[in-house]
Amino acid sequence: VAYPGDVIGINNPGNFAIGDTLYTGNTKIAFPGIPSFSPEKFSYIRSPNPSDYKAFRKGIDQLLDEGAVQALRERNDDGGGPLILAAVGQLQFEVVQARLTNEYGVESLMEPIGYTLARWADGGWDAVDKADADGKLFGIMIVQDRWKRPVLLFRNDWKAASLAEEEKYLELLPWSRPPSFDE
Repeated sequence: VAYPGDVIGINNPGNFAIGDTLYTGNTKIAFPGIPSFSPEKFSYIRSPNPSDYKAFRKGIDQLLDEGAVQALRERNDDGGGPLILAAVGQLQFEVVQARLTNEYGVESLMEPIGYTLARWADGGWDAVDKADADGKLFGIMIVQDRWKRPVLLFRNDWKAASLAEEEKYLELLPWSRPPSFDE
């Protein structure tokens, strides 16, 4: 028996995410979501063995569901392109690789990307397209998060701060907003 406010452990095969609330009532409820920390490390990850791809994909999906790291993809990539892992620190990447090896029996290769800062463009894709067309995003990697929202990767704080100041319509945020019920 659990009572309101109790913290419980649940075997989670991907049905729940961090911040989910269990509720037995008939009315749909929503609480403010938990924003994600802004990553500072970015790396492509891939399986060196095509024959292990299914187990590799299963491991990656489960680790992402657990919140071990964040996933980013290039714009308009629906899952077939290279996967970019985003983390606050290098240790998170090492944990992902160790768990893929020990729990899923697959190898993985990481290829670091030379960016150190992520900003979510709350102004949306139209704002990103405008800034890109105006030549304001030179040297910035444009990617999307798992909800297909625009994320800009920067090499340094100065570039992120100057772009945020000059192009306010981008509405750059240092964290990802939690998705709404509709996403």
